[in-house]
Amino acid sequence: MDVALEASRQGGKCYSLGPLVHNDAVVAYLCEKGIAVAETLDEVETGSVIVIRSHGVSPRVLEEARLRGLRVFDATCPLVGRVQSLARQLREEGYELVVFGDRTHPEVLGILGWVGEKATVIGSPEEARSFAAVKKLGVVAQTTKSEEDFYSVAAELLPKGREIRVFNTVCEATKKRQQAALELCGKVDIMIVVGDKKSSNTRTLATMCQRTGVKTIQVESARDLSPDWFPAGCRVGVTAGASTPDWIIKEVLDKMVEFEGNVATDEIREDAPTREQSFVEMEAEMAESLGKGMDRGSVVTGVVIQVTDDEVMVDVGGKSEGVIPLRELSVRDVSSAKEVVKEGDTIEVYVLRWDDDGTILLSKKRVDMKKAMDRLEEAFRNGEVIEGTVLKSVKGGLLVDVGVVAFLPASHVDQGFARNLEEYVGQTLPVKVIEFNRNKRRGSQVVVSRKEVLIEEKERKRKEFWDNIEEGQIRQGVVKRLTDYGAFIDLDGYEGLLHISEMAHSRVEHPSQVLTEGSVIEVYVLGVDREKERVSLSRKKILKSPWETVAERYHEGDVVAGKVVRTAPFGVFVELEPGVDGLVHISQLSRKRVDKPEDVVEVGEEVKVKVLSVDPAEKRIGLSIKELQEGADPAFTQEYLENQNT
Repeated sequence: MDVALEASRQGGKCYSLGPLVHNDAVVAYLCEKGIAVAETLDEVETGSVIVIRSHGVSPRVLEEARLRGLRVFDATCPLVGRVQSLARQLREEGYELVVFGDRTHPEVLGILGWVGEKATVIGSPEEARSFAAVKKLGVVAQTTKSEEDFYSVAAELLPKGREIRVFNTVCEATKKRQQAALELCGKVDIMIVVGDKKSSNTRTLATMCQRTGVKTIQVESARDLSPDWFPAGCRVGVTAGASTPDWIIKEVLDKMVEFEGNVATDEIREDAPTREQSFVEMEAEMAESLGKGMDRGSVVTGVVIQVTDDEVMVDVGGKSEGVIPLRELSVRDVSSAKEVVKEGDTIEVYVLRWDDDGTILLSKKRVDMKKAMDRLEEAFRNGEVIEGTVLKSVKGGLLVDVGVVAFLPASHVDQGFARNLEEYVGQTLPVKVIEFNRNKRRGSQVVVSRKEVLIEEKERKRKEFWDNIEEGQIRQGVVKRLTDYGAFIDLDGYEGLLHISEMAHSRVEHPSQVLTEGSVIEVYVLGVDREKERVSLSRKKILKSPWETVAERYHEGDVVAGKVVRTAPFGVFVELEPGVDGLVHISQLSRKRVDKPEDVVEVGEEVKVKVLSVDPAEKRIGLSIKELQEGADPAFTQEYLENQNT
């Protein structure tokens, strides 16, 4: 209506190509406004204005109109335009096309024009049942048909193709109107459906109401009403087709009040709105719904009514639908709109512009960016830590999704040098906003840092550590690195030293003999120097000492095997088991005189020894090699005798 009335103000003769909508009262009103109905382009004078009706036409008709020098105002419903686009796409991709609808309906004729008449029109499940099987099948629907009937037809077509793509293109507003009417049918005795007999959506509405079993009557105006239809005490429900103007609905309601006898007839006629008044109100309402709150740059709330891979259709109220292209859907690069929203979602959108065909171009991304920038600005002022997902690596750093795409410099990825930036892609990282400039035109408006978060976290852990660490505690830690003299253990953010001498009760030549980097161990806190920030640790302290049970395994007179581990001027130490060494005094090494222990045994040599004494408290075991030798050494005896004679 808005497009048609605007066209009539352009000067010169104005025509609509066929009735703008299927309602004679509306068509008559438009004629009074100077908009005549032309069934074909041949009836239109050259240089005139032509309005393409809501049902749409084929591209051939549009091209012919332009070639004839006509000024074209396209009032095709955006939802119908969507069906035309889908139909053409399916045909281009090699699908056999089925259109569920009425063969003679102008919307269906327009759709067929967009596919070169290469489609099959099916109007019922029975017709669908007889459709021949094909390899690739695409299905769309006339927007004003019943969704329930569409599902029935689609169900019959599913076995008809190896590959099938079905698009539910029934108008969302039509579906809501039908659902509301069905709900009303459950509460009333009679349903009155107001609308022109030529209106497809009105006929569908009436048919659906009849199927509920409620008595249903379709009327075009108040003149069609009969008082005999309404017995005393009956409950009456009233609904109307989408193309039925408000003033006709009001006349019907007022006439029914008159039947009830509650209001005088002349009073009703005096108060009832005239057609002219109703259309003035309609134009004002339309101007408000299409203007106020819907200007370019405004933010409105809408409901998602259709989602394809490339775009999203949104009901933004005021009898208006808008389209969000894929590029305006998300700050992220997505391959399909289905990754972001689904039908039924309520979302806020930004009005980009109105196209000439009445389509509202919308953006969800810009609303999301505005909200995100407001949140980021607050986080920047307050120094808050936020989370961001790494999208990809670029020269000099990473791109991070924090509601908008922010830049994370390579120097701020970690505390040290980050060698491989690719390993961070896909990770969610805690970051701080270190630069924020909403008006910046080149470079990143938002710069973030992970390093600052790590530094702050490390400082927090350091303070917490020194506030709580005490000598005598047993703590769990992670072996960070090994050195020749010990191991550094990470105690939840701070490192302590485990000296090699405190690793085990036995002698440890190198830390790698008992520890591996990355392993988790328990350690005993030996000492704490807060001034120098040093912590000394022990593992040996919390390991059970073999000396605690040594008396159970070794007794005086036992003969056991051992290994010489070191020598001293007064004897040698023999390892009986890890952590348990015994002493063979120099006098117990041999029955002959020994000047140096090295003359008798070597370090690493396996020897048999006799246990002379066991003292667990002092951690001492006396051993003897001599006791296991048979008699005196002959050479030693001869030397002894010679020395005696001397």
